[in-house]
Amino acid sequence: MMQNPASLLFQARWITAPADFAAPVIFQTVTLRGPAEAQIALSALGFFRLSVNGQRVGDEYFLPSNSLFRPRRFARLLYPLSDRFTCRCYYSTFDLTPYLREGENLLEIALGDGWYRQTERVAEGTMAFGDALGAIFALRVRDADGERTILSDGSERCRTSATTYSQLFCGEVFDARIARGGAWTEAPVAVLELPETALTPEDSQPDRVVRRLAPRLLSDDGTRRIYDAGENVSGFVTLVCRAAPGARVTVRFAETLRDGALDFSSTGAHHRSPAGRPQIMEDTVIGDGTTLRWEPSFVWHAFRYFEIVGDGEAESVAVVHADAPRTADFTSDCAEMNWLFDAFLRTQTNNMHAGVPSDCPHRERLGYTGDGQVAAPAAMLLLDCRAFYRKWIRDIFDSQDAASGHVNHTAPFAGGGGGPGGWGCAAVLVPYAYYKQYGETDAVAPYYGRMLRWIDYLRAHTEDGLVTHEEPGGWCLGDWLTPEKTAIPAPFVNTCYLIRSLVCLAELARATGHEADLPRLAAWRAEAEAAVRRAWWDEAEGSFAHGVQGADVFALTAGLGDGRTMANLVKKYRALGRFDTGFLATEALVGLLFAHDETELAYTLLTAHGTGSFGAMMDAGATTVWEDWHGRASQDHPMFGACARHLLTGLLGITQAEDGAGWRALRIAPHVPRAMRFAEGGATLPVGRVGVRWERTETGVRFRVTLPPGIGADFVFGGVRRRLTETVNEFVAAETEEN
Repeated sequence: MMQNPASLLFQARWITAPADFAAPVIFQTVTLRGPAEAQIALSALGFFRLSVNGQRVGDEYFLPSNSLFRPRRFARLLYPLSDRFTCRCYYSTFDLTPYLREGENLLEIALGDGWYRQTERVAEGTMAFGDALGAIFALRVRDADGERTILSDGSERCRTSATTYSQLFCGEVFDARIARGGAWTEAPVAVLELPETALTPEDSQPDRVVRRLAPRLLSDDGTRRIYDAGENVSGFVTLVCRAAPGARVTVRFAETLRDGALDFSSTGAHHRSPAGRPQIMEDTVIGDGTTLRWEPSFVWHAFRYFEIVGDGEAESVAVVHADAPRTADFTSDCAEMNWLFDAFLRTQTNNMHAGVPSDCPHRERLGYTGDGQVAAPAAMLLLDCRAFYRKWIRDIFDSQDAASGHVNHTAPFAGGGGGPGGWGCAAVLVPYAYYKQYGETDAVAPYYGRMLRWIDYLRAHTEDGLVTHEEPGGWCLGDWLTPEKTAIPAPFVNTCYLIRSLVCLAELARATGHEADLPRLAAWRAEAEAAVRRAWWDEAEGSFAHGVQGADVFALTAGLGDGRTMANLVKKYRALGRFDTGFLATEALVGLLFAHDETELAYTLLTAHGTGSFGAMMDAGATTVWEDWHGRASQDHPMFGACARHLLTGLLGITQAEDGAGWRALRIAPHVPRAMRFAEGGATLPVGRVGVRWERTETGVRFRVTLPPGIGADFVFGGVRRRLTETVNEFVAAETEEN
């Protein structure tokens, strides 16, 4: 067996192309004699695409995964920051054997700017890691002359390419005349030392073309064609270009139309590059007089509508995101709930690229810890994304300050604002969600001490026991994007998150063998609970902060309040009939209602129309979830839609024991709203496929529950209690007031 080249990669050298090469190609020739086989381990500074003898190797996009490649100097950050991070680059291993031939073989590593040399969007600060793109590789070959290793060492050459511009937020420019004529500029590579950077094997799910859509032509005025992809997607257009030599064909992308033209306002056009260029997603092909089929190599766009100016047309729309298939399904006779389920999944996958769950796939593309921690439990339940979130958990702790324990608002850190509770507590809540979903501690245990450091940080930033501040000059949000002006006190939200994190951390302590920490975790929790009660509990009223917006939601999910608190919450939302919460409280509110058997109220909120509702998004023709309740910003943010998981856990009742993990102790506790006739769906869980269908009949509610072989479940529906056995269970339960 040939030696794994990954074990040799650490002996290789980083090599870089000249900084003025827009999208360079590093190349090496290898002469082989007789039948041969080869494997390569490869990483890059910038996105790479590997080819051998002109054939592309693999079908992945946007490798290596996004990370903190190397130390960098920040400028124009939203707030002062001196945190020290953990730097790493991810490498992939490829089998090159199918691409080899006897004699000379050409190995080419094409590079694009990616996150490493992202210079166009500076709204969060200057984020580029370096000026020159590069790579590192170890190639192991075996032929008639035996087995040998070729390491990148500075003897390689590089050249320019036909891609003359490649910026992640703005698109690519491809000059077909250069590609056809081969008018390259060649240069030697340089050697770069990166002693602070850890080389780490890729273990996330890569981006791939997951499906293709046939766009619909909306208009054609002879110079400009406008198309509708039919849904909001992330990916790119496959362009057929017939332009004359030197003529340009331009494709521009947007989520919405205004007066029949593309409207770029929701995707960041108001932001300007250092050169004054508006942030608009745009690809350009310069023709050479032949018919050319072209796709970008190093960028994705996020759009529903696009326009083509010039002699070209759209062949298809490639939908590109992390290869994380759906593992759950849901359908019902309720249009609003069907919309929510599909819209959330489309939004979530649109925001999964290069190993990072982003807030939006166009304007910011950042791994916001607030958005990410809210959506993580839903994503893990509804998608096959275990490897994806293992990697992102690592990103969170790579972006934690090694000295203070501060957890940043984005991971990998790329600027951005947030707060210590809803954002930074992702350091506890995302590993906790992973543990609860998969029942595994291997992605959690290595970071247990880092979670404690975060708790220490929060407790060091309190006044009278309340979390009141974060980094000097920085942001300190509570909830965010309430439909009306945010009135809920930020210290209240952040301290409730501290309490909730301590509850979760205590469960993780038991799971990872740190029971000795339980007394101090309990003491810290008691201190924080007492501080919240002193500041905001109204004994006569039975609510916190007078129940403003989601105040009682945060309290109840932190284990605070009494029976009146839930009663007050129910009374308030029955009168309001819609959400008044920001994205941190919305998912928790829906979960609370189902957990307390407030089925009708949960139904009312989930199916409402007008201000503060998903129905308003559906009525507007949205196919993805909006960033805010009014649709004034991005149309493709997943966090509000995270409550879609409660269609499975609440309506269908697929839950597990409170102290359980990995779904080993199943409980089926459906909720049947009076206005609904049927609902069905299920999920592939670590124990196997679980499906539930309920349907009203003349004699009651007919249930069909499908369980994996060897797995049982407790069934609860109002006054009905029964033990379900493996495989298929069918029965009718009478509806009562208790149901």
